[in-house]
Amino acid sequence: MSQRSAVRDGIARTIKQLSALLPPRDESAQEAQLYYRRACLAAAEERYDVALIFCSKALELETAHLPTRLLIAQIYDRGLNNIDTAISCYRKVIALAGYEGDNPYCAAARAGLDNLVQGSKFTIQSLVPKRA
Repeated sequence: MSQRSAVRDGIARTIKQLSALLPPRDESAQEAQLYYRRACLAAAEERYDVALIFCSKALELETAHLPTRLLIAQIYDRGLNNIDTAISCYRKVIALAGYEGDNPYCAAARAGLDNLVQGSKFTIQSLVPKRA
């Protein structure tokens, strides 16, 4: 056995051992759901900084987890009153949902955007100069 094949076999064994430590996909989804639930509890207690930490952990495991994405948008919207970030987050949910109105997360994000627009001080008409 050559030295190269011995090194290759050693690397293959190491990768196999390490891959056994990684959770399967289903466990990642369950873990993401667990972080999402913890984020919901923290948000309900108005501990928004903690909720956002749990949300980021859920998204590390499942980047397109729509419930978590929607919760982040709602935290920035209703909890932190950061309208610019909330708009960006709502748009991300809509895009990840494929712009499908039948998707409940897409519908909720659109409703959140509508509420932001309706509740804002500025409307398109107020931004257009009036003719003299």
